[in-house]
Amino acid sequence: MKKILIQISLIFGTLLSFNLNAAPIKSIEILGLDAISRGTVLSYLPVEVGDEYNTEISAQIIRSLYKTSFFKDIEVSQDEQVLKIQLQENPHIKYIDVINYSNKVIDEDSLNQILKSMDLSQGKIFNKRQLDKLISQLKGTYISKGYYSIKITKTIETDAQNRIGIELDIDEGEVARINSMKITGAKINEEEDLLDLFEIGEPDFFIINYFTRKDHYSRVALDAGIEAMKSFYINSGYLDFKVKKIKTELSENKQSIDIDIQIAEGEEYKLGTIQFTGDLLNQSISDLKALLTISKGNVFKRKKVIESVQAITDVFADQGYAFAKVDPITSENKKTHTINLNIKVSLNKKVYINRITIIGNTRTQDEVIRREISINEGGLYSNTELDEAIKKIKRLGFFSDVKMEVSKVKGFEDKINLHFSVEETKTGTFSIGLSHSNSSGASFNMGIKEKNFLGTGNTLNASFSTSEAVQEMSFFFVDPYFTEDKHSISYGLFTKDVDGSGLSVSSYNINETGGSFGYGIPLTEDTRINADLRISSRDITCGATFSDANHESKQCASGDSSEVKANLNWSNNTLDDYNFPTDGQRNNISADLALPIADFRYYKIDASHKSYYPIPTNALDDLVLTLKGNIGLAQGYGDNDLPFFKRYYGGGSSSVRGFDFNSLGATYNDGKAKGGELSLLAGTSIISPMKFISDSKNMRMSAFIDAGSINEKVSSFDLDEVRMSTGLAFLWLTPVGPLGVYAAKPLLKKSGDKVKTVEFTLGTSF
Repeated sequence: MKKILIQISLIFGTLLSFNLNAAPIKSIEILGLDAISRGTVLSYLPVEVGDEYNTEISAQIIRSLYKTSFFKDIEVSQDEQVLKIQLQENPHIKYIDVINYSNKVIDEDSLNQILKSMDLSQGKIFNKRQLDKLISQLKGTYISKGYYSIKITKTIETDAQNRIGIELDIDEGEVARINSMKITGAKINEEEDLLDLFEIGEPDFFIINYFTRKDHYSRVALDAGIEAMKSFYINSGYLDFKVKKIKTELSENKQSIDIDIQIAEGEEYKLGTIQFTGDLLNQSISDLKALLTISKGNVFKRKKVIESVQAITDVFADQGYAFAKVDPITSENKKTHTINLNIKVSLNKKVYINRITIIGNTRTQDEVIRREISINEGGLYSNTELDEAIKKIKRLGFFSDVKMEVSKVKGFEDKINLHFSVEETKTGTFSIGLSHSNSSGASFNMGIKEKNFLGTGNTLNASFSTSEAVQEMSFFFVDPYFTEDKHSISYGLFTKDVDGSGLSVSSYNINETGGSFGYGIPLTEDTRINADLRISSRDITCGATFSDANHESKQCASGDSSEVKANLNWSNNTLDDYNFPTDGQRNNISADLALPIADFRYYKIDASHKSYYPIPTNALDDLVLTLKGNIGLAQGYGDNDLPFFKRYYGGGSSSVRGFDFNSLGATYNDGKAKGGELSLLAGTSIISPMKFISDSKNMRMSAFIDAGSINEKVSSFDLDEVRMSTGLAFLWLTPVGPLGVYAAKPLLKKSGDKVKTVEFTLGTSF
């Protein structure tokens, strides 16, 4: 009983003591504020006027205010029911400068974003922990890029107004160079082939390495190469492939590194049974299997499985099932090293187009874009048609970028909205040329061509050019959608005065005036046929190059002047882009016939092909292979010779680079080219984006081989007339048109050929 009374007395005494210490707060006094407002401090306090104060409340106030990181010293007391809070603010950031860094690892925009995300910017309260975290993050970024000698010196100054200035001086040092790099454990593939999957490695030839920087170590690049190697093996059927160990040894001076990647290839897996489950609609198993690019017994390649799944998905998506789900479910048999494949199809509902919106076309009219989209609002969704629509919009050449997004309509499972986003590009071409030759002196020409006139999609070509070689005025107009069925119409007027000697060909003058009218119809989505009628009159004067015995002089003396020429043109275009295609081809066959109702009588047949193929290797990502060929045949008929000014010429930027403009083929006694009835041109090139330039989306470079010949007569075709060259070219889409520069070296040439190693062009493309 006595013990219980003692405990009760202690509890009562404690409560009495607590009540004697606790007293209601009548007012709150905050001292030491400079930049932070009183209201801000009050918003963080766990008490307010009228609450009782005690030692526990004091501790809560201190904890709450320290959590804000606004203050470096806090004192709390109470005097006659006045709560006094004495504060010492953390300094505010006056400035923070990061100096002496290059763009090799981090750029200014990224750095500013990091500073902002860490509240280390002007006007923010200084937080030492955040500054230390920034320095640690910057060092980590540099080390991941191979800059192991990175040093960051911080300088902090505080002024009389409690503002702090921060300077971080970065000494990047030199990037670690790869001394050796090897892959051990490979039995199926050659080590050299695997190393080619990495962007980094042992140095190339020193001149090439200066540009590629292949021996510059980067953990990011090493990891990317590891992933590429994993994908390579898995896509080749080696599903058990593993990277056992990555051993890196850094030299003592941190300037070189040795890399040893140890791998285990595992066994090759092949495809076992294939079955289809789920809702297959009207598709038979045999039809679906025909879409597969892999069959039982083939090496199991995930890339081919993905391609097959996409093909099957497209079949159902083209029937309106936009959200069809095709899952390739695999089961692995490690004993037989086979993979059984179950393709499960889940369709959901058919989907219809609710709305189509277009943004970004600041100049081009909506209708110009909409007419390339074959699906209308209310129509059934089709994945293939929408993919084709994007290609056709790109093919117009009006936009540098075209994107499409799909969004569901809220409350409707069977409706979607399509959002097309385009980025306008320059569609007008301004060409200008300045040249000099001993025969013609200085010459100047310019012209303007607009293929999207006033945003209508129509082409207007109004040009005026003057030089000692050519004086020309022309007006040409094309409406590619003259009718709703995509029939086109074209017409034009022109006058042209040509001095042949200024074109490095024979000596003659032709003054031509005329007009043309054309009409075209589509045969398929990618193919058109056009007919054109051109009527003109010429006044021809021959110079001293032609002797009286030449048939050229006879043509001049004949008095022939009128020409009525009919043209029939077939074209096919499946390119995926107008300016820089990466896939598809463009074919063209054109036939000219000078009708016998006028003076001139000849025919010309021209065929051209150009195709683009993406190079499907990890080592040569983003490269495109281009193949091209042109055949031209021209002859007179009805006992008439081909007019000499209608012959083919070759050499220069548009045919065989490395040889002078219009210099190929037979020549007259004065060395000027005669031209010929047969033209054969071919070429191949590898085109690459210029990744080493930050803003290079409108630039490309290529390595090329050109070949061709000009034969004076069709019957006198001779392989000895073939010329060939190789070189490098650069193309830049400037606001005034394509700017090209190439350097070429002839591979096949003959004595007396006129070569041109370097040439600058404006208005041409690869």
